[in-house]
This record gives sequence, structure tokens and C-alpha cells, in this order.
Amino acid sequence: MSGRPVAIRKRGAADNGLPADVDVERFVLGSILLDDIVFPELSQDFFSLDSHRRIFRCMSDLHARGEHVDRVTVANELERRGEREAVGGISYVVSLDDGVPQIPHLDSYIRILQEHATRRRIMFACQHLMDRAALSTEELASVIQAGLEVFTTTAAAGQAYRSIEDLPSVAECGAGDIKYIRRPELPCAAIVGLTGDSGSGKSTLATAWARDAWRNQGVPALFLDRENPLNVVADRLQRLGTEDGPGLRFWGGWLPSEAPQPDSAIVRAWAAERKGLVVVDSFSAFLEGGDQNDAAIVRTFVSRCRRLADVGATVVLIHHDGKAETAKDYRGSSDFKGAIDQGLHVSNFGEGGQLGKLVLRPFKSRLGACREISYEYASGRFERGDETEARQTIGEQLTVILRLNPGATARKFDELVNTRGLGRNRARAWLSEGVLAGSIRFETGAKNTRRYFVAGMEVQSAL
Repeated sequence: MSGRPVAIRKRGAADNGLPADVDVERFVLGSILLDDIVFPELSQDFFSLDSHRRIFRCMSDLHARGEHVDRVTVANELERRGEREAVGGISYVVSLDDGVPQIPHLDSYIRILQEHATRRRIMFACQHLMDRAALSTEELASVIQAGLEVFTTTAAAGQAYRSIEDLPSVAECGAGDIKYIRRPELPCAAIVGLTGDSGSGKSTLATAWARDAWRNQGVPALFLDRENPLNVVADRLQRLGTEDGPGLRFWGGWLPSEAPQPDSAIVRAWAAERKGLVVVDSFSAFLEGGDQNDAAIVRTFVSRCRRLADVGATVVLIHHDGKAETAKDYRGSSDFKGAIDQGLHVSNFGEGGQLGKLVLRPFKSRLGACREISYEYASGRFERGDETEARQTIGEQLTVILRLNPGATARKFDELVNTRGLGRNRARAWLSEGVLAGSIRFETGAKNTRRYFVAGMEVQSAL
């Protein structure tokens, strides 16, 4: 038998006049009771009646637990939840599949429910806009903006919850294992803070990430740029051996209108559809109110970015680091660190201000351990340290570690080496042999503590 729907009497939600088809809702629920082998993919808000939403939630939970969905199991589950009377009693549940033929494909019927649900959401959003316009004493522009926000979030997101019971479970929202555009730097659907001094290579590195994400995975990127002039962006693309196009879009100040806020309707629509990478360059340039030390302003802006992450996009916030040694990770309010999901501080160890060795030091991660990451930049390529280490001898790797951590004590050097699995005894022996050979020097500090340096390297910091 084909999936073409049989003749069913159409009617609206009757009592409230909203678009609905209760007969089709009963048909879909009854079909699930008859055969739950292929459980349909639909949302509970496709059903206009609260009783039908409760029954469908019950069916979905049974299916998620791997249990059979039929009259008996659904009736027992409703009884266990104390919802039997709320759905019209057991007699109503067992009557759902009366006279319903077995049809292998419910797509046509589900499409009918989806269309009605979409119409209801649009009507709810429009009604809210009408109420706001009629009752508000705000300026007209504020009313329009607020109304459009409600409309886009309600209609585009596809939700119109009428009660707390309507809220879907975390699993129903698609939660699963953490995925990455680039592991561990770019977890999907997360906000990543990329901080560092001016000229440290943050924007170039983010552009290289975007280039590789499109080339290797088909993940598109959008740069919202209020920081760089056109020629700087063009030079960066040329150095990286790429160009903008379908997979790499730039919205900068050289266009007639400046880059919008991350949660603007046009950006959110792109993010929801493409699930891509959104790079904000830079955080302070987009901060409304301008005070990056104001916790409320900072938190509000990151919440705007959270709207993109909530629909599946990965957001990179490029930001400057702090000037004080005690606040080097990022500039401004601590709410920046509190609101992001992952924070990476970039240091450039290239000579003469040129890009060379980049070290990414994690200062925040909600998504599990994230170790220090190093990159070697040359001829438009960023090669990650773990890729080059595979070709390095142990001695070369130890030299790189000390070069990146000048002034390390023996104890600190042990810790750094152990994190890479190279061994404490080997590290101590290498330091001693290097001092004797003249390739490593040391300076004596307080309490005769020795601080080690690669010979010929100027002191950059003291750990």
C-alpha cells in the first residue's frame, strides 16, 4: 500500500480556532500503537491537544527506553505518571487505533501536522507582536525590534510551549557525544574565546581553521569583522593560499553596512541552517556599551553569541589579553571567562614580530581536559605540535619545551615533560647533559633555585 493518505475529515482545533486537525493527530497516534517498529520523527508540538501531547511524550519515552509501544504499555505508563485522567482515561487511549489501517509511511500525515503546528507558532508570535505594539509605551523602533525578536525565535525555532510539561528532554533536543570541528580547539555548538596580544596571530589562526574546516569537512565559516580593513583581510587570505566564497564569507566594514550583531536574524538563520563556524573579530568592537569591564554588558553580549551555539553553530570570539601579569588570559570582566565554553590564550614566539611558533594555552574548558597546543607557522601553513613531534627526536622535543618555557625550574620542567609522556628521569638527565655541553644555561635565583634556558635565548619570562 502506498503512503498516500486516506480520506479523513478535516477540522480545526474547534474550540480556539487555531489551525489543527485532531483526526489526523488521532490517526498518527493510533498508527504508532499498531506498529512502533519505525517510530516517526516528529515533535510533540505537532499535536494541538494537550492530551495528545501527553500521549506522544509517553510513547517517545517508552521508545527511547527500548520498550514496546502498544495499548498496554502506554496505558501503564500513563497510570504510572498519574496522567490517565488528563488524557481522557484508558478508554480513550485504547480507542486511538480503532479502525486505523496499517500504513507503512506516515510522512503525508506528519507533514499535515507540521504545517498546522507552524501556522500556530506564527499566529502566537504575531499575537505577541500585536499585544506589544498596543500596550507598550516604548519608542516604535524598540517595539518593532522586540516584536521581531519574538517572532524569529518563536517561529524559526519551531517551539510554542504552553506548559512546563511540554518541554522536551535533553535527549529529545539532540544531545549526544561532543563533536569537534577541530579537536580539541573547536568543539561544535560551543563558544570559544581566542585571546592574545595584538599581532599574536589570533585572526590568522582562526582563518586557517575556517579554511581547513571547509576544505576537509565541508563546514562553512562566517567572519563578522569590525576590526580589520579590507586589505589586511585580503593579505591574510593570500598568505593562507585561499579565498572567500561559498564556504568562507566575510562581513566587514568595507561593505555598505557594518557587520551585524551575532544574534541578528540574518546571522541566526545562517547558523541554524549551516551549523557552521562564526568568528567574531573582535569582541570589544562588537560590545554594545563599550565597557569590557562591565560584567552585565559582557554577559549580555556572550548571551547573544549563545543563541548561535544553541542552534548548532560554533562561535569563536577573538579578544585581547590583559596587561597585568595576574590577568593575562583576557581583558576585562571575569564574566568573559565565566560565559564562554573554552578559552585559549595565544602567544607568538616568532622573531621580529613575524608569525612563527604559536602556543595556545587553555585557561577555561567546560568540555573536558584541553592541553597546551603549539603550532609552527610557515608559508601559509599551521602545523600542530603533535603532528611535528612525531618526526622529532626526544632531544628535539625537550628543546622545544624549554624554548617555550624559558626560566623553568627543574621541577617545573619535570611537570611539562611528564604531560607529554617523555619521562622525569630523561628530562633531568637531558638538562644536566645540556649544561655540560653548553647548549643549556641556567641562572641562580632565590634559595639557590636554578632556572634553565636554551643557550643563546634571551630571558622572556620567569616561571
